[in-house]
Amino acid sequence: MKTMPLSEAKAKLSKIVDRIGKFDDEILITKNGRAAAILVSPEEYESWMETRAITRNAEFMKEIKRALKRADKSVRLYSLEELFK
Repeated sequence: MKTMPLSEAKAKLSKIVDRIGKFDDEILITKNGRAAAILVSPEEYESWMETRAITRNAEFMKEIKRALKRADKSVRLYSLEELFK
């Protein structure tokens, strides 16, 4: 994730928005040297919101944990990163 001061982000906002759209980048904006905001693509934001909704649903999380416990221990589980390499 690239980090950029707010003053630079203001001056380059149009280019930043284009870059985020093209490369699905995330830009951390700092103000007075401290993290203030993160710019992400709409798709990335939507993904974060979906994940947030799932993790906030206690019943759904219980079901995920139950399913993982029931999973056959001899079957290898893969992370998303491993699946999409």
